[in-house]
Amino acid sequence: MDFVTTVAYEGTYPARMDCQNGMSVQYSAPVELNGMKGPMTPEDAFVGAANMCFQIVFRSVAEGLGMRLLAYRCRAVGDLQTVDGFKRFVRITLYPEMRFAEGSKVENLQKAVEGTKKRCLVTNSMSCEVVIEPRVL
Repeated sequence: MDFVTTVAYEGTYPARMDCQNGMSVQYSAPVELNGMKGPMTPEDAFVGAANMCFQIVFRSVAEGLGMRLLAYRCRAVGDLQTVDGFKRFVRITLYPEMRFAEGSKVENLQKAVEGTKKRCLVTNSMSCEVVIEPRVL
C-alpha cells in the first residue's frame, strides 16, 4: 500500500500539497526559516500527524476495552533541538484530555494508551521519543 502526496511550488510561498485522500493544503516554510505565517508547515504536519493518528487508533483500542469515547482533545508539543549540528525532533509529547460515556471501564485507560502506542502507525514510524500524558475529564 502506498500513500502519495504531490507538492507544487511556484517560486513563492504559499505552495500547495495535494493528498491522495482528496485534500489540498497550502504550506510554507516556518517564519523562522524565511517562510510565511498562516499556511501549514512541515513541522506542523509532522507533529499533527502523530496527534491525529494517536486519536484515531486510541478510539478503536479504547472501544475494544469497554471505554466509549465521547470527547477527545489533545495538545501535542514537538521538541525541536539541534543534534550533531542538525535540527530534529527529539520528542513529541501528547496531552490528551478525554471524556468517556457513563459505565465505561476507565480503569483500562493505561492499557488503552499502551495498546495505542503499539498500534499507532505514525508514531511507530518516527525516530523521536513519543510521550503520552493522558487526563480524563
